[in-house]
Amino acid sequence: MHPSRFALLLFSSVALLAQGGGGVQFRDWNPPTPTAKPRMVCAELRSLTGLDLSVIQAAVIAATLAAPEHCRVSVLIQPEINVEVNLPTAWNARLYMFGNGGWAGESFEAAGRVNNRNRALKAGFVTAATDTGHSAAMEPGASFTVSRQKFVDFGFRSLHVTVQAARLLMKTYYGADPSKSYFDGCSTGGRQALMLAQRFPADFDGILAGAPGLAHTSGNLARAYWLKGLRENPFPAAKMGLLAERVYQQCDAKDGLKDGVIDDPRRCEFSAVRDLPKCAAGTDKADCFTEGQMKAVDRIHADIVRQGQRFFPGWPVGPEIAPPNGQNGWIGQQLDGPNGPGSWTIYGKGFLQFLAGPRVDDGDVIGAFDIDKDMPKLPFLHQVLDATDTDLSAFKKRGGKLLMYFGWADPQLNPRMGVEYYEQASAQMGESSTDFMRLFMVPGMFHCGGGVGTSTFDAMTPLTRWVEENQAPAVIQAARVVQGKTDRTRPLCAYPQVAKYKGSGSMDEAANFACGKP
Repeated sequence: MHPSRFALLLFSSVALLAQGGGGVQFRDWNPPTPTAKPRMVCAELRSLTGLDLSVIQAAVIAATLAAPEHCRVSVLIQPEINVEVNLPTAWNARLYMFGNGGWAGESFEAAGRVNNRNRALKAGFVTAATDTGHSAAMEPGASFTVSRQKFVDFGFRSLHVTVQAARLLMKTYYGADPSKSYFDGCSTGGRQALMLAQRFPADFDGILAGAPGLAHTSGNLARAYWLKGLRENPFPAAKMGLLAERVYQQCDAKDGLKDGVIDDPRRCEFSAVRDLPKCAAGTDKADCFTEGQMKAVDRIHADIVRQGQRFFPGWPVGPEIAPPNGQNGWIGQQLDGPNGPGSWTIYGKGFLQFLAGPRVDDGDVIGAFDIDKDMPKLPFLHQVLDATDTDLSAFKKRGGKLLMYFGWADPQLNPRMGVEYYEQASAQMGESSTDFMRLFMVPGMFHCGGGVGTSTFDAMTPLTRWVEENQAPAVIQAARVVQGKTDRTRPLCAYPQVAKYKGSGSMDEAANFACGKP
């Protein structure tokens, strides 16, 4: 397999495996006893085939230790949107749809998707998922976007028609509509989550948006900008440990507790040129940084300016560190790694090559990229891809609840992007915004999970309680799990509050922290 295709599939699967901050959705929920039963034979759902929708297969899947008995339905929606809906024999009257990772196109049998499906089926949900209209195995990366229809399907259409198909199947199979509907996505799935709240506010009662890549257009152009800077001033992977050491030395204790986690990197003004040891002119040693290496770091941390205006926020410090028994956040994400190109290369380069950039004879789209040049396609790309509309009044009016989360040490999607969207949406929606929308920032968490923070938590249970019991979440309990063992627990607090140490007791126990103002 070509390295770029392998890396794409790897990143997609990682996003799905980590979905929900550790893959433990519904862990803390006591679902009601499923009472709804099918009123027809599973295979009869094939008769729903019509002009726009084809039911390819409808078959009963016997119960296993992983999942209860259910009817699995494979659907094709014009032109090439594949949808899978699983209808449990004992139904809790609810729908659960989960999103995609990367450029989507994943197999329904990918490990992360199977885990999401089985977890929800065990809780009695009907599950729904889509490939958004293309196969990553056949059309890797952004190559599918040469088809305008597939591009629009990826952007938003596949989400809405998947819900419509799932509702049709539920109504036919059980004779009832779902009492409540939920969407859960991280990364691309987080962008999809916000797109649903903005474009299709009637589709879901509760939406969970993890690490949303909401500013898809500007985010990928920012990646291209930083990639070009790294090309001009390469940063050696061998010095990541030293960089992390200096960053955490300066920033860790800014929150009042030196615990190996940076609670809010915005509170630390780190400058590579000022704060890193500088190599003597003409030398490049292991214990210092050259002028070019320092410039590369500062370029990544600085806001990007395009045509005289701030275009995209600079990357916060934090991902430089290596978690227990793991790799630091930069390798394989911001920097290319031993297994192939990093996510910045995959997405930034692919975005220019197939969507935004001018065609270049030698194929070097990064070398030809200029952040200040006009890009005629940007308005169209923005309309299709970006979930940046801060007017959520229709979703709020319908009674929908939106729960967002983002890791402060995310090396793949900029957490400041998520915070700024939340702040802008909150300002537009007014003082009552917290009645339907809340954000939980996770110190030290990488992309959708992992890192040095407490990145294992169940975010779906607080969302379902908010929707069904009107219990607005103020705190989500989280843990750091290393090799299957919990070594730290912390409360995650509704933004802008943060977890504050009470002053005594172990810093690894959540009971010794309380949410409060920064």
